[in-house]
Amino acid sequence: MVRPPLSFSAITTLLLAVACGGGGPQEPPTEAPTSDAVLYEGFRLITGDERAPVEGAAFLVDGGIIQAVGLRGDLGLPPGAVRVDLIEKTVMPALVSLHGHPGFQVGLTFKADNYTRKTVSDHLDRYAYYGVGTIVSLGTDGGDLVYEIKDNQADGTLGGARLLTAGGGIARPNAGPNSPAMRPSALGVSTVDEARAAVQELASRGVDVVKIWVDDRGGSVAKLSPELSAAIIEEAHVRDLQLIAHVFYAADAVELVEQGVDGFAHLARDQEMSSELVAAIARRGVFVMPNLAIPERMTYTEPPAWLDDPLLHESITPDVIERAKESFTDRSAAAAADARKTWDYMQASLVKLKEAGVTLVLGADSGGVIDTFIGHTELRELELMVNAGLTPNEAIMASTSVSANTVGIEAGLLTAGKSADFIVLDANPLDDIANARQIDQVFLKGIKVDRDGLRRRWTGR
Repeated sequence: MVRPPLSFSAITTLLLAVACGGGGPQEPPTEAPTSDAVLYEGFRLITGDERAPVEGAAFLVDGGIIQAVGLRGDLGLPPGAVRVDLIEKTVMPALVSLHGHPGFQVGLTFKADNYTRKTVSDHLDRYAYYGVGTIVSLGTDGGDLVYEIKDNQADGTLGGARLLTAGGGIARPNAGPNSPAMRPSALGVSTVDEARAAVQELASRGVDVVKIWVDDRGGSVAKLSPELSAAIIEEAHVRDLQLIAHVFYAADAVELVEQGVDGFAHLARDQEMSSELVAAIARRGVFVMPNLAIPERMTYTEPPAWLDDPLLHESITPDVIERAKESFTDRSAAAAADARKTWDYMQASLVKLKEAGVTLVLGADSGGVIDTFIGHTELRELELMVNAGLTPNEAIMASTSVSANTVGIEAGLLTAGKSADFIVLDANPLDDIANARQIDQVFLKGIKVDRDGLRRRWTGR
């Protein structure tokens, strides 16, 4: 029989016995205790809440959970654990985004046939690459696939960003997502009974939230009526599910707040939100995701600088970048001017919401429109939130701990007991929020994301 090699501690015990001349029976050597724990030390820690950053911080991770947080040298190293030096790095929580649409864009195509396990899994990897630890797929997951993927993530057979889902969102028939590729995923309802039945179906599948569309798309589709939205909200609350509404018109937002909506997936875009509406949102505890990135990109008539971001080119091929650039040159000056007016309304509304103490969360609508790049758009959203008036730490809080608390997951905050989802940065985003793009490493549930391998898969580099 081939015997396994002795451990270092066992060899040491035998040598000491020989040196001491011990010839009698000896106690069997004991194996050195082992551990999967990792102690990270020496970094600047951004916790994800109101606390000031901590210089020379440390935390211990074991089993995918942060076990202890302290200063370098204060935390003991468990026997067999590994120590990792992160001196001169900044560590912040991985992002928690409450609005994305994985599964539809593959290269130059954006179509329903792309919605496969392979595509969704690839998009979850893309979110992870950019430091998004959790993504809520908001209403465009028809069929069984999304639930199978969630089960696989729960049993550890599939990685990437943590996936939460609204399943198929609810709207009037053929009046859900704007994109024809995603529209069939929505549940169409015309009566109160159908509306309640749709919520019951979603609840039976185990959705994390319920999504509705209240928008007539410029008069091109029928809008969900107040009678139907009220029934859906009530039915969702009976089943302990939060209701998130896509809105465009401020008047619809007023109605939905009175009906008890939990969150908005967009700001009103037809006008600046009134002080009365903002006060009602604050009073009712409604959370709001600004979703700035897509409206902002509509204001350009030439390619914006962020399309040349080297980080974006690490996951997107040159032909897709070129197509994205061409889309900006096709936009007329009049269309851009109209978009600028909407953009000004949104920025003014966001300032009002912040000053009123409304709960702001991250949602970028990534993947919802062609070339709204998965993961990278979330980092753009961070910058746009700061440009609109939030401080860097307010934007980080909104995008980490506040978003996590909103959907009830143990992430978004780097403290003991939370999931070890964190980003290691080469620069401090509190100095300049653009530094959130200076990603060195990403860890989800304590496991390092293989960003080098993903980059080679996507670009060959």
